[in-house]
Amino acid sequence: MNAHSPAPERSWPIVADRGRRRAPDRRRYAGAGHSGCSVGDVSAQAWFSLDEVSVVPGAPTSMLLSVENVGDRTESYTVIPAGLTAPWTTITRPNVTLFGGSQDVIEVVVRPPAIYSTTAGPTTVAVRVVSQADPDDEVIAETLADVASFDDRRITTLQPVRRARRRATFEFMVENHGNNLANCRLHLVDRTNRVDGTFDPPAVGVAPGSTSLVRLNAKVGGGRFRRSERQLDFEIEATEPDHEPASGLATLIQPPTLSARFLGRALATGAVIAAVIAAWFGVVRPELRDAADRAVDERLDELTVEPSVTTVPSTVPVPIDEPDVVIGGDEPGEPVSYRIAVDVGVNQERSESVTVPPDSEFRMTDLVLQNPNGDLGTAQLLRNGEILYEFDLGSMSSANEFQPRISPIPFAPSDNIVLSVECTVVGQTSGTGCDVAVLLGGELVVADHDGT
Repeated sequence: MNAHSPAPERSWPIVADRGRRRAPDRRRYAGAGHSGCSVGDVSAQAWFSLDEVSVVPGAPTSMLLSVENVGDRTESYTVIPAGLTAPWTTITRPNVTLFGGSQDVIEVVVRPPAIYSTTAGPTTVAVRVVSQADPDDEVIAETLADVASFDDRRITTLQPVRRARRRATFEFMVENHGNNLANCRLHLVDRTNRVDGTFDPPAVGVAPGSTSLVRLNAKVGGGRFRRSERQLDFEIEATEPDHEPASGLATLIQPPTLSARFLGRALATGAVIAAVIAAWFGVVRPELRDAADRAVDERLDELTVEPSVTTVPSTVPVPIDEPDVVIGGDEPGEPVSYRIAVDVGVNQERSESVTVPPDSEFRMTDLVLQNPNGDLGTAQLLRNGEILYEFDLGSMSSANEFQPRISPIPFAPSDNIVLSVECTVVGQTSGTGCDVAVLLGGELVVADHDGT
């Protein structure tokens, strides 16, 4: 309390005829910068030091309220915010006691909320000064508060991260949480100059408390080949002249077009192809030519008939003994193929065999080892117990491995062709054993017989 504090200087004189009588409750009114009149039973007057004040939403503004006891006895008063701005108004000292003829100054703080429903422009700030002895004895003081406009614009990205090779669509919301209309034009900001795009729509008008949906059709320039994933960060801005821009972040992730695994496989495949081509031109092709030349020479030698010298007496003819005729030899035989399949359990060894017909000779020219399940172990091809081939199943590069033969391998009549397989690991998880086979191709030639 400050019952005898001096009265502050006022810009307006007290005018009694401006007070408003509210019959029959005897309340009085004092406008901004004016005091309540002392007519009738009203014991107090109240007025603000300023008749107009500027306030900013979200920021407190202090004003001085003068309360005067115009009576001749001590009175206690309660100061209460009134009107539509009552939620914004705070009275620092809501209770005051004054001696007769004294006055006091009370600080009133006005803080409008920074929300879109706080309308910009002039509004009335009012307080009621009520006598505690007689509640009907009250006076109202008012002043004008000019509420400033404020900006609170936001961009909310609905898909902040998208994965695409070259084009992607982003959706975002332009939100206006301020108390004035937002007329914004949209821009894409990319410091790397790799991302460009168009907005739909390119500009929006958003009322206070409203939102607007905008789509960005983004596209990426630059190289098309990438060995690794690339992340492109950019900003979306909503701008208006003389206003702070609103921005939001978005990210476009480009997957690799050429992965390291693909490059490794491509290089390995190229190396294999180059090795095969080099082997063909460097080894296989010359050897085939030499073998063909030797076969032609041998055939020409067989067809060449040397003249025989015969001694013929003048009287008695001498018969000439002719050599025996050999059937077979290098004459072409009947094409034939054999397939030997072995199904053996894990950590076991098993053999299967076929027998050459007793009247024919089998000349093997081709051999294909088949391992369709990728089983691991060893396989042997034998001729009557003699090992001709031994294979490591784990080193096979494909399910069918071809073993070309330049010179055929002969199998005599009644020879046993044996495939022996030892299984160590099953290639398929659902399998119970190894499944390996060998495919033999060649000719079946009638066996040679000497005639007499």
